[in-house]
Amino acid sequence: MRDRERSFDKPPDVYRSVFIGDSFVESRFTPKSLPALVQQKLDPEEKRLEAINFGVSATGPREYFYRLRDVAMRLRPDALLVFVYSGNDFLLGGEDFPGPLRLVDASPGGSLLASVMPRTNWLLANRIRLPSLFGAGTQAPPDEAEQLFAIVSGPREQRQQRLVAYVRKWLPPKSSDEQVAEILGRGNGAYLDIAEPAGTGDQEYLLDWMLRILMNWETGAILGPRNEAEIREMAGRGYIPATLSWLTAMNREAQAQGVPILFFAIPVGSVDPDYARFWESWPLTDTWNRFCAELHRQLVDAAVRERLPLIDLGPDLAGIPGTYRKLDGHWTQRGEDLVADRVARELARLMDPAASRRIRMPE
Repeated sequence: MRDRERSFDKPPDVYRSVFIGDSFVESRFTPKSLPALVQQKLDPEEKRLEAINFGVSATGPREYFYRLRDVAMRLRPDALLVFVYSGNDFLLGGEDFPGPLRLVDASPGGSLLASVMPRTNWLLANRIRLPSLFGAGTQAPPDEAEQLFAIVSGPREQRQQRLVAYVRKWLPPKSSDEQVAEILGRGNGAYLDIAEPAGTGDQEYLLDWMLRILMNWETGAILGPRNEAEIREMAGRGYIPATLSWLTAMNREAQAQGVPILFFAIPVGSVDPDYARFWESWPLTDTWNRFCAELHRQLVDAAVRERLPLIDLGPDLAGIPGTYRKLDGHWTQRGEDLVADRVARELARLMDPAASRRIRMPE
């Protein structure tokens, strides 16, 4: 995890907050993680606040629950902040809490093997990524990052041809060279242009998993909703109750220990007009953004009905250009800074409701 070493014993006179989430909390693409940025805004010398980073990429609410119950609570936190990303954190209908234990799981609390062989579970889940291999098809090459960077940093006239060859070799479905080239060439070649080495803090990168999503959607290998009616119908297939059940379970755990908890709903990048404009060239893939936006809206509404302490980050980001990275959909430095302002305000209220009224954070 992206953080400095911490002690299990809480330092005296320090307010210990724990941030739980996925790659948006881990923050691989920005100079500081989200918790570190909140720490800088509220207490840069770390004399009265700890903002601990429990963000782990490619995890979701199921893992968040076990991370909260089995690890975060051992740290005797003063506050828990859980971040739910509308792009991929929704569980399928039928995966409601508590669900069955898995043989091997990224969270030991959810693993049958971990109950008797915790280190073996850790080895299988994290070292060789066993859960991701079950039922998987073609895998990315072990040096996929190097191969893709070599393509975008190589001769401009060869880039598309080389990327087509990569897609044809490594990615399902097996489409023709012409079909792959047509998809990659849309928007006057914007998909490749945006990943050119720029030497800036918000450098975009070609990523194998995003290429897979693009090709699966645009070739029709994945059939998604095609209009607003189909988006609403698909969104009604149990995603909200299943996801909400795990958030409610986390809320119960926090209440049982007397620890304040806040949930933050992260919208997909389509709230950023630049991001939305970029993906117009790939309309089938963009239906996923619209589908996730509908789930986001429904989750926020459901949290209000259930009186779950959930904060919608959509209004903090909506309409502001340059807040999301185009290819991987994470926050840029500007987007993370806006979110950190909002989270800092909310955390300040938890730390000292009276003092928070005197803290002037950027609006």
